[in-house]
Amino acid sequence: MEYSLKSEINNLINGEIINNTHYYITRIFYEDTDAGGIVYHANYLKYFERARTSLLNLINIDQKKLLEKKKLGFVVRDINLRINKSFQLNQILLVKTCLKSAKKSCIVLKHEAFERIQGTISENPNVSCEIQIVMINDKNKVKDISKILHHPFFKLT
Repeated sequence: MEYSLKSEINNLINGEIINNTHYYITRIFYEDTDAGGIVYHANYLKYFERARTSLLNLINIDQKKLLEKKKLGFVVRDINLRINKSFQLNQILLVKTCLKSAKKSCIVLKHEAFERIQGTISENPNVSCEIQIVMINDKNKVKDISKILHHPFFKLT
């Protein structure tokens, strides 16, 4: 029973993949907002990072072991962030992540953050972001990311 509970909790924390889209939910806390009461812009990058980490956890890619045993790590090479409507304190934020492109040396993920309005998810994203990720070794050399990201999520259909 303990294993089953641990597995269920991990699945809840890490979100879910449906039709090659990863869904991750979080709430906006007081610490996330600025003096104007809206989410501080840099925090959107944190939400998207948490969503990516949760996605990797969900598909059993352990970044800590990857770094320790193979001396490989994921790093962001490029970011394009657009805020259409800011989130506010206590709102629920749904991050949808999908693969936009994949090459041997990098992937580009598209993140979109939607708000929950009266029990439904907004039609258009409040915040959108495209992030290019590369894999580097301990000498900061770009390595073949496709050898690690072999899960179907990272294959273009």
